[in-house]
Amino acid sequence: MTLKHHLRTFAAAGALAAGAMLASQPAAAGGEAGPISLRDQGFFWVGARATEVENGMLGLGVPPGPGTAVDGQMYVGFQLAAEPRHPYPLVLVHGGGGQATDYMGTPDGRDGWLDYFLADGFDVYFVDRPAHGRSPNSQFYGDLGAPATTQFIANTFTVQSEQYPGGGAADSEELIQHTASSEPGPTVSMAVLQENLAELLDRIGPAIIVTHSAGGPSGWLAMAARPDLVKGVLAIEPAMGITENLSPLIGFEPPLAEGEAVATEAQAPEGEGLAPCSLQPEDSVRTVPAYADKKVLFVVSPKSFPMFTPSVHCSVHTLNQLGADAELARLVDYGIEGNGHFMNEELNNGEIATEVFIPFLSSIE
Repeated sequence: MTLKHHLRTFAAAGALAAGAMLASQPAAAGGEAGPISLRDQGFFWVGARATEVENGMLGLGVPPGPGTAVDGQMYVGFQLAAEPRHPYPLVLVHGGGGQATDYMGTPDGRDGWLDYFLADGFDVYFVDRPAHGRSPNSQFYGDLGAPATTQFIANTFTVQSEQYPGGGAADSEELIQHTASSEPGPTVSMAVLQENLAELLDRIGPAIIVTHSAGGPSGWLAMAARPDLVKGVLAIEPAMGITENLSPLIGFEPPLAEGEAVATEAQAPEGEGLAPCSLQPEDSVRTVPAYADKKVLFVVSPKSFPMFTPSVHCSVHTLNQLGADAELARLVDYGIEGNGHFMNEELNNGEIATEVFIPFLSSIE
């Protein structure tokens, strides 16, 4: 056998070994956030309500009949850093139609914001809001809605982004992965959600609430219900509703009469491309004592049109009128460009976490 043949055989064997090693590795990326070490992890439920039903499942071979069902429950998972470096844990609340997995990773397999928070030494609790993810949907909440389509997700949120993995097209594998977690609804009332958040805070103690999109009301409801236990809110393009549909659950000063709404008036746009705000008249401002001096950071991406990019500044003004200490972080002011609404999944999600989120969260003492 010639030397050339020996070398060819060795190269082939090396290639086979390398192929076997690659085959044993996960296809997805990961580990971008750095090493993570935990002292504990687990889950529990809050808000589980015993409800009497007429036609419940009573056992195999047993006809349906009166029994006790459970509804209103909210799943809470937790991961606690081996060496915590911050005084308060985070409570992560996902957006509309999603679940806690929104924080756990990206459709192309990279680390999620949960990983970055843990790697920085935060204890983290993450919820599936009632009727989402591991918090089962139920006939108690109403008729099942239409399923989300990849076309809806793409047209509303991702095609405008320059950072969404795979380009954000409706037929992309990444968007199929995203939509796989979507819950069509319906969900529980805001009153039930507020009770669940209060129970969670009573159990874990003081915490910082992190919300995204339709999870935004969770921050406003939690502050109103447990002002001493909410140390701050990181609100990532959040839904609002404080002075509208949430107002019966928020304690205003002066109080609202039954059926009364918080009065607002239209303001002139503050600049080109910015939406006009509807704010309380300066001579008759109601406040929310529970919001007094609460640290709130709103974060907005440059390409979340038409819902958030032009109008999040209005949400900041609303919170400050109510008494909070709210600020706005536009990603472009940090040199972070091209993001859309699902910045949690986008290619630079780690940069957003380390450059914008963690400095704010670390500042709350």
